Amino acid sequence: MTKKNAATQFAFGLALTLGMAATGLAQSTNGTIQGTVLDPSGALVPQAQITITNTTGFSRTLKSGSTGAFEVPHLTPGSYSVSINAMGFTPALEGIKVVGNKVTKDNIKLGISVFSEIDVNADDADTK
Repeated sequence: MTKKNAATQFAFGLALTLGMAATGLAQSTNGTIQGTVLDPSGALVPQAQITITNTTGFSRTLKSGSTGAFEVPHLTPGSYSVSINAMGFTPALEGIKVVGNKVTKDNIKLGISVFSEIDVNADDADTK
């Protein structure tokens, strides 16, 4: 074998080894939650506050985008609770299981918040 052939084979072997190592590093065991926040009619709810927590104490808070969409990548596999709050809607709480190397998708519908206020004025009451 000539020096040129040996050097070429060494370079090829090194490139192959480095390529395989890079592929191994690029793979992840973490998962992702993707979703969309909707109102009861199915309309998009932008800028909803979303809090994702798990039993280990991990917590992340973000807002849905202008289309109501949100994404939380790089999550350790396990069970998470997803809490969503938006002005004018009742909060939503859902459990989501994250699986490694997978994207878990969930559309979450919020309920309409009904708020009523009654004012009582003592001056208007009949005081006999």
